[in-house]
Amino acid sequence: MSSRVSGRIVIKGIVQGVGFRPFVYSQAKLYGIRGSVKNLGSEVSIVAFGSRFEEFLKAVSVGTVLSKIDSVEVFDIDDGDNAASAKGSESAAGRDDFVIEKSGRSASLTGFIPADVAICDECVKDIFEKGGRYEGYWATSCVNCGPRYSIIREVPYDRERTTMDAFPMCEGCRGEYESPKSRRHHAQTIACNTCGPGLSLLDRDGNDLKSASPTDDAARLLDEGHIVAIKGIGGYHIACIESSAVKLKTALGRPEQALAIMATGDTVADIAVVGESEHKILNGPEHPIVVLYKKDRNSHLEISNLDTIGCMLPYTGLHHLLFSKLKNRILIMTSANAPGNPMITDTKTAVLKLKGCVDYYLAHDRDIQNRCDDSVVREGYIIRLSRGYAPKRVSINLGKDCILGTGPELYTTVSIYKNGFCCTSPHIG
Repeated sequence: MSSRVSGRIVIKGIVQGVGFRPFVYSQAKLYGIRGSVKNLGSEVSIVAFGSRFEEFLKAVSVGTVLSKIDSVEVFDIDDGDNAASAKGSESAAGRDDFVIEKSGRSASLTGFIPADVAICDECVKDIFEKGGRYEGYWATSCVNCGPRYSIIREVPYDRERTTMDAFPMCEGCRGEYESPKSRRHHAQTIACNTCGPGLSLLDRDGNDLKSASPTDDAARLLDEGHIVAIKGIGGYHIACIESSAVKLKTALGRPEQALAIMATGDTVADIAVVGESEHKILNGPEHPIVVLYKKDRNSHLEISNLDTIGCMLPYTGLHHLLFSKLKNRILIMTSANAPGNPMITDTKTAVLKLKGCVDYYLAHDRDIQNRCDDSVVREGYIIRLSRGYAPKRVSINLGKDCILGTGPELYTTVSIYKNGFCCTSPHIG
């Protein structure tokens, strides 16, 4: 039996917002495949021609690190209705190249919005590269990292359907976006100091202080003991150094509450017991808060009077920039929300609701479409399902009915079951 040399490949699963189209493109170039790839929201459709089709099919069926493939189907290009589905792409047979086509929509709405991903090591290096395009830029990201769920308005996942649509790409970013050799090839969140979202430092009344370097000034204010609200990926945090912990707890009316901290990996290892599994979770693409046992039960009592302490590593470019300027090794980071209310996502509300508690605001001008609090993991178990882990999708057979489930009391989530999948929202708060 002769090997197949052409076909339409339909891949379903978590295949948008995970660098799948650039991955398919790179594999097509590797195996000498002509054709196209198209995001249809609920699936990726690939029209492929070439003598190494079978090798190409095997490669793309593996997917990327962040993708999750449910099914891979191959159809003949001229196979009845399937050929009609490939209409507009069959012209690829006459091409000498492989292209990424403009996104469309499939008939079935089974697409899934991916979770936010912590900044990758390569992007951190870009931020601190002297003279580089991304030097000092807080929102640096690439195809492998950055916000997804928190900025998506609708699928298919493309820039114009996210809150990044307010920031047209500059010539430099456009060049990288279109370059197959770039790590930011078709990265929908690509941005730089020239064209991307900007930072501002505000006083307690919301007045812009016109800071030339908001991160540097915010770090200085934190070191001086001030309380600063920081707008992150999925909402606002309230931050301060350890010596201001009692001041913060008093302002929040939570004198006995244990607070989570953000610190570098070395600092976390100095104050808490970090085993191999904890190290892996702390440094994973989710970067959750991990509840760890203190090395000294009586240490850091103003942060936590327990024998444990919640720790997370910097997970955005903004965090890394702050820690590069901070003199203190630890930042207390607690979600900015009033009792019984979800995390605050916009600056106007933050200024209104946090008066009397916060001294300054470190804000950015990219809208947060979907709030997303920090996930919490303890002893390998997720005790708060949120940033990085959710939205979460599980394949399960619960029958033909559509089922809605809502979480209890403080740990509220929403789950919807339909067509063999159960999808769970991030923690709402």
